[in-house]
Amino acid sequence: KRRGQRGSPAVTPPGVVNLLERDFLALEPETKWVTDITEIKTQQGKLYLCIVLDLYDQRIVGWSMHARQDRQMVIRAVQMAVWQRQGSDEVIVHSDRGSQFRSGDYQRYLAANGLICSMSAVGHCGDNAACEGFFGLLKRERIYRTSYTTLDGARADVFDYIERRHNPRMRRRAAKQDQKVAALLQPSVISG
Repeated sequence: KRRGQRGSPAVTPPGVVNLLERDFLALEPETKWVTDITEIKTQQGKLYLCIVLDLYDQRIVGWSMHARQDRQMVIRAVQMAVWQRQGSDEVIVHSDRGSQFRSGDYQRYLAANGLICSMSAVGHCGDNAACEGFFGLLKRERIYRTSYTTLDGARADVFDYIERRHNPRMRRRAAKQDQKVAALLQPSVISG
């Protein structure tokens, strides 16, 4: 192929549609997950991060990092989310049409674990805005402020950001939101 020439468009696996339709509101945990991949540059090369984000509270419920972006990396991220699941109801897992997400292994893993695959149409990056929003925060608050010498150094820093900064912040935010909802649902006392 000549430079700049593109291959054939990404073919969506049979029966997979965009179930999310940019509805990023989840009223309960473990009903809508979104997943995507970003790259982090180090002096040793690129490190790829795949996340699974629960739309209910914006927590990262699964993640995986590797020097290559392949189907095993995305399966490991979803596997981490599955291991943490509390319920057994079906969960929509939304992604773009990257080859890792279209792979047979990934599709079989989702089906075997009661996860429903949803995919964006080609060229609709806004369909995965929640993941892009997290990646933007990660890069602004951590990655762009650091020059990583090694892949391991980048891994450790991203782990720290997700588990010690982002997820605790999202838990606190969700708890405050739950308190506000509970206050709104309290029956009001009308004095007569």
